[in-house]
Amino acid sequence: MSALAGPGYAVIPDYAGARLVQSLLTSRLDRQRLGQFQAAGVGVGGRHAIRTDIRGDRIAWVDEPRAVAEAEFLADLDVLRLNLNRSLMVGLHDVQMHFASFAPGFGYVRHLDRSPGGLDRVVSVVYYLNTEWEPGDGGELQIETDAGPVLVSPRADTLVMFLSDRFIHAVLPALRERHSLTGWFHRRA
Repeated sequence: MSALAGPGYAVIPDYAGARLVQSLLTSRLDRQRLGQFQAAGVGVGGRHAIRTDIRGDRIAWVDEPRAVAEAEFLADLDVLRLNLNRSLMVGLHDVQMHFASFAPGFGYVRHLDRSPGGLDRVVSVVYYLNTEWEPGDGGELQIETDAGPVLVSPRADTLVMFLSDRFIHAVLPALRERHSLTGWFHRRA
């Protein structure tokens, strides 16, 4: 948490363990079988569009946990939210998460995590589910910092957090399918 107060981002390997990763991968597959994934878009309202040249992931929102692993992960994030509030006084109210899956060759161009409805996104969160990820597989999260770009490999059980309104970032294309749970801690609008 001190990293968010300092450089504004944190990379936490070995966050929750292989059991949770495997359970979340099973949950992701169940949601896929149920047809819950849809192409992610950009823009809002009349400007909402599917633009795979900008963003090539398919997403499934985790509004209500459908599996024990999802509930467990969201409960862990709620503890993290409370700790961030205590240590940094950021006033986080809730978290919004979705599964994100990128097919080989797709990524997400440079962007800032602005909320379509305002400035209520405070901390962006990414939890990687990619087991046996190799350095040459690509798919890194590229966070642009004052000291230069930081590349984070999307290895399973790595949690990344960064201040949503501060860091331009991108998902680089990967050579294999890439999975994560991605979302934001919000402040009340």
